[in-house]
Amino acid sequence: MLTAIRPVRAADWPAVVSLESAAYRDLGLSEDPGLLRGRAGAGTSFVVEARGRVAGYLLAFPFPYGRSPDLAAGGTVVSGTGGLHLHDLVIAAEHRGGGLGSLLLAHLLDMAHDGPYRRISLVSIARSRTFWAGHGFRPRPEVVVPDGYGHGAVYMSRPL
Repeated sequence: MLTAIRPVRAADWPAVVSLESAAYRDLGLSEDPGLLRGRAGAGTSFVVEARGRVAGYLLAFPFPYGRSPDLAAGGTVVSGTGGLHLHDLVIAAEHRGGGLGSLLLAHLLDMAHDGPYRRISLVSIARSRTFWAGHGFRPRPEVVVPDGYGHGAVYMSRPL
């Protein structure tokens, strides 16, 4: 399967919103499409294509280390903090297990090493902690996660 990783384009948003809804709707965590679009940092959000179609996406943006963005509020990008927040990584069901999520993450990490970032953080939900731990992220239990992320959500981070 030929794949390509590239920045999110305006024409990608219907596919991104559809993937996000399919991944989170049953968990009660699907976001408003307008707010979701606001989570795409310039130069830090990507899609992966497989066979010419969007097969997954990763949204990340500058945000202070030790804080979690509120899922119900917009305006989340906070530049100049040295922190990068990985908000979301979703792979279409038919492409899971093929390493596309790891490819997207590796792409983000490579890009982030060349930027002004010192740490990358995320909120692990829906039993994804093992995936993130396998990529060097460690739980930071001292950081309180807003209730909107659901039961069992945990803040994790790693240095760049």
